[in-house]
Amino acid sequence: MNLDTDLNPEQRQAVLHGQGPLLVLAGAGSGKTRVITYRIAHLLEHHGVEPWQVLAVTFTNKAAGEMQERVQTLCGRAGVWISTFHSLGARLLRRHAERLGRSPDFVIYDDKDSQRLGAAVCEELKLEADGRRVERLLRKVEACKHRLLEPRRAGHLDGLERAFYRLYQQRLERANAFDFADLIFRLQRLWAENPDLLEKYRRRFRHVLVDEFQDTDRAQYGLLRLLCPPETNLCVVGDDDQAIYNWRDADVAHILNFERDYPGATVIRLERNYRSTAVILEAANRVIAANRRRHRKRLRAQSDGGEPVRVLEFVDEQQEATFVAGEAQRLLEQGRPLAGLAVFYRINALSRALEEALRLYGLPYRIVGGTRFYDRREIRDVLAYLRLLVNPHSDVDFLRVYNLPPRGIGKVTRQRLEQLARESGQSLFATCRPDVVAAGVARGRWQRLVEFRRLLESLATESRDRPAAEIVSLVVERSGYRRWLAGDDPEGSRLANVEELAASAGDFGRLAGDTSLAAFLEHVALVTAEDLSGQQDGVQLMTLHAAKGLEFEQVIMVGVEEGLLPLIRNPAPGEEDDGTDIEEERRLCYVGMTRARRRLVMSWCRTRSLYGRGSYKEPSRFLQALAEPEEAPATGGDWDRRPGWLEGGGVMRGRSRPADDELELDCELDDDDGLVVDYDDEFNQDNQARPEGSGWLGRRVEHARFGSGLVRGARPSRQGLKLDIDFEHAGRKTVLERFVRPA
Repeated sequence: MNLDTDLNPEQRQAVLHGQGPLLVLAGAGSGKTRVITYRIAHLLEHHGVEPWQVLAVTFTNKAAGEMQERVQTLCGRAGVWISTFHSLGARLLRRHAERLGRSPDFVIYDDKDSQRLGAAVCEELKLEADGRRVERLLRKVEACKHRLLEPRRAGHLDGLERAFYRLYQQRLERANAFDFADLIFRLQRLWAENPDLLEKYRRRFRHVLVDEFQDTDRAQYGLLRLLCPPETNLCVVGDDDQAIYNWRDADVAHILNFERDYPGATVIRLERNYRSTAVILEAANRVIAANRRRHRKRLRAQSDGGEPVRVLEFVDEQQEATFVAGEAQRLLEQGRPLAGLAVFYRINALSRALEEALRLYGLPYRIVGGTRFYDRREIRDVLAYLRLLVNPHSDVDFLRVYNLPPRGIGKVTRQRLEQLARESGQSLFATCRPDVVAAGVARGRWQRLVEFRRLLESLATESRDRPAAEIVSLVVERSGYRRWLAGDDPEGSRLANVEELAASAGDFGRLAGDTSLAAFLEHVALVTAEDLSGQQDGVQLMTLHAAKGLEFEQVIMVGVEEGLLPLIRNPAPGEEDDGTDIEEERRLCYVGMTRARRRLVMSWCRTRSLYGRGSYKEPSRFLQALAEPEEAPATGGDWDRRPGWLEGGGVMRGRSRPADDELELDCELDDDDGLVVDYDDEFNQDNQARPEGSGWLGRRVEHARFGSGLVRGARPSRQGLKLDIDFEHAGRKTVLERFVRPA
């Protein structure tokens, strides 16, 4: 580790900072992880700090693991507490659960578990438990916990919402479970109500470092404020220009007001970007400069120049998607990996046209943020069994598997069991006793519930002191789940997933040095989508939020239009639009732009069909900012349509198709095949000098219905590029470009 050669002057200043609070404003691609890991290593090597005296907190397990490895590589020391906020909460609550009236074997409910519990609470409150209502109520509860509000103090909730919150929390406590928000909320409460514990950890952690500080919510920041008084050695690293999680209750005010909360804090700006070209950074700087609530900084590249940023205008989303497919095809023809191309969009609905175009061309793609391995049905089934072995009082897990495989236990029996549990104040497991007589339930069915309880007790006894990987195999075998799944899984893919779960438990045990079932279950509960986001070859499709923390050789941002980016929502009755949402939307655009290393394309459409409705669109105000170096217009307006180069910054814009007044269109379209039945849309004579689609002429193509054919002609139209094709078996047809692929 050589600070003089490994770090630039600003990074070195942050690493060498002595005592007192430190705010590192780390712009995109400026090496913030390097600063944190070098600072930890420097403290261990040169300041007599022991590993257990350092706490570093970040937002994903993946980032925490990478930091741990880097620190060990730099100084050969292990034992630093590097974790996510939620992992820290789980770890400390496990140690001190009895002070909150819980036992250390509690389980952690993820989002899906919380939804199942929320649905049960709705039923108990005689409410219709539809998915949207449950999700809305759970969001209210989560927001209260982020704001450190117990049910009795949540005065902004109406009576129904408060009753749901109160009963939901009671059911969590009865199940000896915490949801995700509880892991921070309850730790904050633990420290606030136990000054001796708080003082113990204040003395222990001499240095606290926080990554992605701009993403902290009120509960997380409240936790830090408790642990770290104003004079403490708290180092926070973040970028207010990348604060994009307001919808998760993250508050950019924490990083903006850090100097007020920690008087005398040292502020260091990291503005040297090691990711993107100078042209891309100039464009991003122009966009973000319009935000008023920010720390002033300007990203600088390591070298000048770069390929111009392209701003493209399309007629509609089909043409936009066809362009994306063409870019991917070009990469393939150049022998370059498709994983280097990412397409960003503001909302998931925009992915449909992109997916259709990529499938049509036979191009592989991956939607980042899709179904996680641990969210698959069969995996959640087995995990429910496993969690019942550790904590049999988890009603959510009990209800998932009490009749899986089917044991002949019907809905009436389940409802009676739940009623008895409510009346006795006990868990479902505790209620399934031979001495309990359930009126209205056949003795045979009640006996099956008792036998299920005995199965769990037997499995818990047999699995004691066994490694988690063996327990997985034991459970799926003894419960009958393997045999049942094999009969319901002709391809064997779901059974293979269960086998993979056992392998995952084994891998975790070897890497973590802890083979216990409790440790593995905690690891699974805290895994996030970001931790599973490894790239595979194929075009990477994702929302702008999912793009945070990633980088790609080429980025295409689609749908950069007023109403989509920024996404304009009507304020609720009585609310005023104070511009805060627009600033976050601008930060979101900035995040997307700064993911690109070498090439950035931003596109918009004159018309777009969304949710079954078509509408005319205007280019985003963020695109207009590219043409105006220091300030962006307040709203969308007239767009100078002249093709060519814009002055300054190397930003290029151009139209991929002719304008409306250049076309006369009268055609019908078969949406399944892209077949043009009748057309009269020849170009004006002035436009025939621009041979749109000439690259297709003479090429052999494949069509899903008509088979193989040879392209004889190509013409732009409002629907997209039309190709005249002589098919071997279907004769000559006129087909839209997006419905064929090169043979």
